[in-house]
Amino acid sequence: MIAIARKQGDNRLMAVLLLVIAAILVYVVCFHWFILRHLDYNEEIGELSSQLVRFQRVAAQKDIVESQLLSLQGRRSESTLFLEEGDFNEAAAAMSERLNQMVSTQADESCQIVSRQPVQARVVEKFEKVTVNVRMRCSIEDLTRLLYSLETGVPMIIAEEVTVIKPRARRRTDAQAASDAVPLDVRFNMSGYLRD
Repeated sequence: MIAIARKQGDNRLMAVLLLVIAAILVYVVCFHWFILRHLDYNEEIGELSSQLVRFQRVAAQKDIVESQLLSLQGRRSESTLFLEEGDFNEAAAAMSERLNQMVSTQADESCQIVSRQPVQARVVEKFEKVTVNVRMRCSIEDLTRLLYSLETGVPMIIAEEVTVIKPRARRRTDAQAASDAVPLDVRFNMSGYLRD
C-alpha cells in the first residue's frame, strides 16, 4: 500500500512537473517573442520621445534664432565685406597698411613683418581677388591675435595657406634658452575681394 501511495505521489509530482514544463514551452513558443518585441518597442518609444522633446525645444527657439539672424544681417551688410579701394594695387597697399597697423598696435616689439608681396590671381572670378603674400616673425600669441583680428574685421580679409616654422636654435644652456624666446617664422596669404 505504501508503495502504491508513493507511486501515486510520484505520478502527481511528475504530472505537476510536466504541466510546468508544458506551460513554459507554451510561454516560450507563443508569448516570449511577443513580450520581447514589446520591450523593444517600449525602448524605441522612449528614444523617440526624448528626440521629440529635443526637436520641440529647438522648434521653440526658432523665433529667437530668426530674430538674432536678422539683427546680425542688419549689422553687417554685404557691401562692408568688400575692399573699398578702386583697383588691385590700391587694395593691396591698403591691406598691407592695415596689417602694419595691427602689428604695431596689437603685437610685441619682437613681432615684425619681413616682407609683403601682392600677387594677382591667375583665375578670373566674379569678384577680383586681391592677395598679399606675407612673411613675418612673431610669437604664437601675437600671431593668433593678428589672424583673429584680420579675419573678424571689416572689410573681410581671409588668411590662407598659413605656414608656421620654428627656426632652429643653436645649442644653449637651459638658462639661456628660457630667457630667449625665439620668434616663429610665419608665412601666409591674406586675401580680400574688390566689388565690381
